[in-house]
Amino acid sequence: MSDTIHRNFKTIEDAEAARTALLDAGFHASAVQLNLHNAGTPGTTERAVENIMDSLTPDDADDTDHPAARPAALLTVDIDTDVHREKATTILLRYGGVEA
Repeated sequence: MSDTIHRNFKTIEDAEAARTALLDAGFHASAVQLNLHNAGTPGTTERAVENIMDSLTPDDADDTDHPAARPAALLTVDIDTDVHREKATTILLRYGGVEA
């Protein structure tokens, strides 16, 4: 059974620590990929839509005044067995990985 697990991390440091832990646990380097998210700056259209949506809702009524944190990195792990899936999932959760 070949499958891939994808998990987002809030910080690059957490993703790197999880990657190191996976490698230390015996996962092959070729099976563990770390990709950084490019946050970029919002464009004019995106800012205009956000301003319109914010003006349509009362402050803090829908928690839009506090934007959700965007993940900083994505860690992808190729697995072959259920045992590897459990081991990888445990490690990824330990470092704060959330399902992508």
